[in-house]
Amino acid sequence: MNLDTQTTIFMICFVYLILHGAIWLALQEDRSHQVKLWCAAGMFSGMAVVLLAMRGQVPEFLFLYVAQLLMLVGNWGRMVALRMYLPAQNQDRAFWSYTLAHLLYFVVFVDLTYFLQAEWEALILFNAFYAVMCFEYFRMGLELHRLRESLGAKLLMWGGLSLSSTLAVRTLGVFMAGSIDDIYAPSWHQAIMVIGQFLGITLCNIAFLRVFLEIAERQKMAVAHELTLTNERADAMHRTSVNLKQLLEEREEIIRQLSLFNKTAGMGALVASLAHELNQPLTVIQMNTDMIQMVLNDQDSHATQDVNLDKAMTGLRKANQRAATIITTLRNMFGSGRKTLTTFDFNELVRDVLLLCQPSLQRQSIELQVELHPHALNFTGDKSQLQQVLLNLITNASEAFPDSFQGVKNIALHTKLEAAQIYLNVSDNGSGIAVEIESMVFELLRTNKDTGMGIGLWLSKTIVESHQGHISFTTSTGKGTSFMVTLPATKEMVFF
Repeated sequence: MNLDTQTTIFMICFVYLILHGAIWLALQEDRSHQVKLWCAAGMFSGMAVVLLAMRGQVPEFLFLYVAQLLMLVGNWGRMVALRMYLPAQNQDRAFWSYTLAHLLYFVVFVDLTYFLQAEWEALILFNAFYAVMCFEYFRMGLELHRLRESLGAKLLMWGGLSLSSTLAVRTLGVFMAGSIDDIYAPSWHQAIMVIGQFLGITLCNIAFLRVFLEIAERQKMAVAHELTLTNERADAMHRTSVNLKQLLEEREEIIRQLSLFNKTAGMGALVASLAHELNQPLTVIQMNTDMIQMVLNDQDSHATQDVNLDKAMTGLRKANQRAATIITTLRNMFGSGRKTLTTFDFNELVRDVLLLCQPSLQRQSIELQVELHPHALNFTGDKSQLQQVLLNLITNASEAFPDSFQGVKNIALHTKLEAAQIYLNVSDNGSGIAVEIESMVFELLRTNKDTGMGIGLWLSKTIVESHQGHISFTTSTGKGTSFMVTLPATKEMVFF
């Protein structure tokens, strides 16, 4: 009969080894430390059961103490492995509690068996201790179930309850017996315990595998969801990038159109003076042409022919050069508006704009004071756009004088180079900018002029900043305004 009981115990060992080995093989690709701990712990318990079933065939030391240590290590490992399914917070306390409880049990067990020779009491302690410990399986399954309802959590609850309750029945049965002569003697409570072990071990292993797979599936779904969100975010960023690119292109086109509009508006103010300026060299050309014709027709003027022809040709060249310069400057300044980057002398840009503005300033009785840096100020940018900036500043300065202005109208313009920065200053001694609009002078469609459009200064600021520059002003009511433009100079400077 003893053999039958031992055989049954061996069958429990077989269940331990088969189930834990199967889980190890099934989840080997996951390389999970949790799976390794669970399976190794189960195998330790299986080896402990082998020793527990072989009393009389193995030394008593192996039966009483080595088997107990293996069983304790196996139970502790399985409980820690299950705890890994729960949130990491406050788990250290549970791990230490398990460790201390197992150590305390082993000390008491050794005291009962080695010092007191109390096998009956040791058997009661053995079954009671594992009944309490296995109830932890139920509690952990309940916690998992509360976190997320799942079949694995339910199976763990039932497996823990089966192990705990049948071990409690075995404890009660041994206690009621009052003594023990043969631990392998068949009894009703031992039969219940064996059935509970089969059922509980099976349910707990299936539960561990099920929970592991459920968590892995949720993690895969979370990764897939995150990947979907990442793709959506990438698509959204791409669309945003495309939209931003379109907006920037539209902004550039708006600036270009406004630049053209501003040029067209500025042309009206220059037409009269330019017509007068162009008329003078054209008149000179006409007069010199007539002179040449007369000299050529007068066959008797051989003595003075060469001198008159030379003077006429010199006048023609100068007048033609002046007209060509004005036309070239106009063509460059009032071109298509598309940004073209070149390297040029900033002082030369100022001279070109002044060539157009001076006749108008003279008719308005405005004195112009110009002080340019003595050396070339090389700058890389769109010359046409920067000409507009200077033209806007000079035009604004010329319009800063009210009809009732008393005194000498004056506009001062100078350039300088400091710390690789080109500085352009345009100042007037007009009426200044009203305090209430000082903060809005660079805003689009903001103007204090009856005939103004509110584009010039906004466009000037936009152009300067697109060239990595800065524009600012200082003003004083009744004393005038000074605009300062700062631009980064090109490193290669040319000195004369």
